[in-house]
Amino acid sequence: MTERTAAPSADGGEMGSYRLLEHTADMGIEAVAESREELFAQAAYGLLEILSGSLEAAAREERIVEVQATDQEELLVSWLNEILYLFETKRFQPVDFEVEEVGWTAMKARVRGEPFDPERHPVQREVKAVTYHQLKVERNDGHWTARVYVDL
Repeated sequence: MTERTAAPSADGGEMGSYRLLEHTADMGIEAVAESREELFAQAAYGLLEILSGSLEAAAREERIVEVQATDQEELLVSWLNEILYLFETKRFQPVDFEVEEVGWTAMKARVRGEPFDPERHPVQREVKAVTYHQLKVERNDGHWTARVYVDL
């Protein structure tokens, strides 16, 4: 199991964190943060580590991502699947996530990165999709927590 403390949030507030959870043919991300915006950013950093491990890439380009869903759990899955889409289909290597707003059914974020280069961006694991298996997003004791699994 890997646990990381992420960079300070974009607003300079407290740091969030994420850890990777192993499962038979899946791998999970468990994120904890003070706000839903930071929670969604931490989950994205977890997905990035599953995809690319530790990598050095520049935030030379930016993509605006807006996602809508029926509830906050589906919103998290849709957000992470959108990042996966940018990576696999658009050949965009994300390196930084600034989640601007997260409501119960919609969100908006800035994803920074650069064009994917297989020489500089080795793929750690192939991710098929983000799943609904054991999915949860909740607020407890003043912190937001999320758990989501990806199908490898």
